[in-house]
Amino acid sequence: MVIFLALTASCLYALSSVCQRLGVEGTSAVGDDGGLIRQMIRRRVWIVGFAVMTLGYLVQSIALHLGSVAEVQPLMVSELLIVVFILWFWYSTPWHTRDVVSALAATVGLTVFLVVASPTVGTGVPTAARWIATSIFIVALAFGLVALGLRGPDWWRALFLGAGASVGFAFLAVVTKSLTNVLLKGWLGALVSWQLYALVLIGLTSFVVMQHAFRAGSLAVSQSALILTNPIVSIVLGFVLFHEQLRGGALAVTLEVLSLVVLVAGAVGLCASSLVVGVYDDDPDRHLLGGRGRYARRQARNAL
Repeated sequence: MVIFLALTASCLYALSSVCQRLGVEGTSAVGDDGGLIRQMIRRRVWIVGFAVMTLGYLVQSIALHLGSVAEVQPLMVSELLIVVFILWFWYSTPWHTRDVVSALAATVGLTVFLVVASPTVGTGVPTAARWIATSIFIVALAFGLVALGLRGPDWWRALFLGAGASVGFAFLAVVTKSLTNVLLKGWLGALVSWQLYALVLIGLTSFVVMQHAFRAGSLAVSQSALILTNPIVSIVLGFVLFHEQLRGGALAVTLEVLSLVVLVAGAVGLCASSLVVGVYDDDPDRHLLGGRGRYARRQARNAL
């Protein structure tokens, strides 16, 4: 059930990415961010994408509640695979050999890691002291990475800003898991809980930093930093806060590390692919998706 929910969330996030990419096509980059936002919210497809993204987060939250952070977060990498599939199936975008190899590497790496590691659901309940200590460490780490990304070459800024945002999203996952436990005791308790307000603050801050990472340099660099950092930090946080465990032993640990390396390598390869860049590229004059889907082509044929 947990794997199904996590993969469903990944599907929703992938669909949201395509819808929101369609929503920004043709918008003017002139003016402040508020002007751009006003243009986007007038696009029905962008609103649909935002709604689908929200639904994806809710499904991911359920998966985090039922399962372990170390199991759910690595599964979210599958969003990249689903984006590539959507582009191939709906937009008839050709697969290149590198795309196929990267997709297979990511799939094999993810499957082997989950089978070998067999992450357990945490039995620990974090104490206030542990939350405080972990929060201080995460905030210091994220601020340090962001500070490193404020100056330097474009690739350097994209790398460290992406890593800083990824640390924030990993922390967001464990706070979300904690909030779902509070929700079981009643909505009123959740409304006055620190987790709810921390979730809003962490989510918004990480989202803003991620946008700056995308704008700083190559998407391949920033997205790779996000993919590389999130699962590793999430696994550590799950162990520290909830006592989640991975299978031990020399052979198991070796296979876990190797599978994560293969997973990251495949994900990085997909991030650098023209397919994924075509979805996330902020330049509306490049990689346009509007009018290229199966529905648009069928409408064009019927008009002849």
